[in-house]
Amino acid sequence: MPKKIDNMKLNKELEYKVRMEALKYLMHGKPGWDVPHTYNAVRWMRKLIEKEGGNEKILVTAMYLHDIGYPILRKGYNFKELITSKEGHAEKGAKIAKKILFKLKGFTTDEIEEIVYLIKNHSDHHNVKEFNRKMVMDADGLSMLDWEVCLPTLDKKGAKEFLAKYFKEERSPDRWNTKTGKKYLNILYKKALNYWD
Repeated sequence: MPKKIDNMKLNKELEYKVRMEALKYLMHGKPGWDVPHTYNAVRWMRKLIEKEGGNEKILVTAMYLHDIGYPILRKGYNFKELITSKEGHAEKGAKIAKKILFKLKGFTTDEIEEIVYLIKNHSDHHNVKEFNRKMVMDADGLSMLDWEVCLPTLDKKGAKEFLAKYFKEERSPDRWNTKTGKKYLNILYKKALNYWD
């Protein structure tokens, strides 16, 4: 596990470069979802940092790049295809992110190691102990549930399956890590359950 790095802001110029690199991959993943979900995850990460603390340079960068490893899916994909596409996307994304971060020349080796570690492990929701992993898991999950900002691209049946199967099993309430994340989880989950009713 990479060593802890002190708090640091992400400057606007470097953030723009990271966002542009991420877009090259996000535009080809899940149609209509990867870009808005990622931008919303960044927004939630900033909200979590404001309440919980944390290194913006590492955490915001990790959120921009966390889903760049998804395979290309056709428009109208279903719940089963979504779950299948999750397999290996974190590991693939981590490899791509490492190349991007070295190319950008705005990150230290320790920062790159930590960001890559977070991306590689962002879909493993078991035994999350490190602060940065907790923050990434919560920001990603909040963005997935924030349907008023980022509407799921699954149909009603698929979205209900996503909530009932994936969210209940993989992201059960006992796996939420931050005080802020737990607070918003309950609000957003209830809204999502009632979205089409």
